[in-house]
Amino acid sequence: MRLAVISFTGRGGQLNRFLCEKLNIHGHRTDGFEKRAGKAEAPLQPVEGSLREWTGRAFSEYDGLIFVGACGIAVRSIAPFVKDKFQDPAVVVIDEGAKFCISLLSGHVGCANELCSLVAGLAGAVPVISTATDVNGCFAVDVFARKNGLEILSRCLAKELSAAVLEGKQIPFFSTQPVEGELPKELILCETEEELRKHPGLKLAVSERRISVNSGGQEDILYLIPRTVTAGMGCRRGTEEAVLLRKLKNAFSDAGIFLQALEQVTTIELKQDEKGLHDLAEGLGVPFVWYTREQLLALPGEFSGSAFVKETVGIDCVCERAALKGSMERAEKGEADAREEGRLILNKQAGDGVTVAAAVRKTKLYFNRKENER
Repeated sequence: MRLAVISFTGRGGQLNRFLCEKLNIHGHRTDGFEKRAGKAEAPLQPVEGSLREWTGRAFSEYDGLIFVGACGIAVRSIAPFVKDKFQDPAVVVIDEGAKFCISLLSGHVGCANELCSLVAGLAGAVPVISTATDVNGCFAVDVFARKNGLEILSRCLAKELSAAVLEGKQIPFFSTQPVEGELPKELILCETEEELRKHPGLKLAVSERRISVNSGGQEDILYLIPRTVTAGMGCRRGTEEAVLLRKLKNAFSDAGIFLQALEQVTTIELKQDEKGLHDLAEGLGVPFVWYTREQLLALPGEFSGSAFVKETVGIDCVCERAALKGSMERAEKGEADAREEGRLILNKQAGDGVTVAAAVRKTKLYFNRKENER
């Protein structure tokens, strides 16, 4: 994490410098700041301007803020900038006597609870953590999602699930990805989608695509989405980004694949300079990868061939082969015991001069995963 520590007195400055040194040793990038009369003592940086101005900048530049001083100072400083727990940085407060360390803001998603425990341990303080799931020792869905790189599809359902857990209810759980570690007592493991569907009420699923359900809708499933899908694409020369995005969204939607599951866009080397594909990948925040004709032709299996495409680029099907190749390549870069060759989950979809296919790979997830294990 990129951290900022701020203090306001000479004694607080001593603790500030100590924390900066120790947090850097623990792998964090930590900057120390001092807001008080007189010159800041090196290596602490003086705060120019108001504390509110500094806090506003720090909110956007750092993953976590540590206030060495009174809790009231921290509350008044951060108040104008607080948005929600999915955007706010972690905020921790420790008194200058290092007696108590408080997780003040963004305890789960922002890692403030873990940061609070670390800072308290370094300084010999008592950690004060007040989030309900931590106090009651319960499964926290937002922590599980963050530590495994999963995106929470519905914040509303996430709140409902946390409330249900705190009420002592067990939540049916299904995952398309392998999960290691002891199953939390708050979850009921379902081996198949069919088993999950049999359970009434709120359910939890790790999946790259929607789970088909009986009539009644899917509003009772909280999805945690892994980035494990590769989109293979081909297009006519000069196809605009907007057209490509529309075709990609439509193809994914028809197949029930979440766009949030996309981890890369792939194609053939001949399309490596296609501006529309570059812009598409950049706009979606994913890599744009291309492969040679020989690499794609080397893939085993049957593909949706096109005589026109084969005559034009020397290969029967660009999108399916590119999707599968990209997915297999990402799987090979995964953990040794979690490797699995990619498989197609969306065959070629064509229209408006655009072709789209998709493949998915496996990635191992963990219960009780530590932050540095990712």
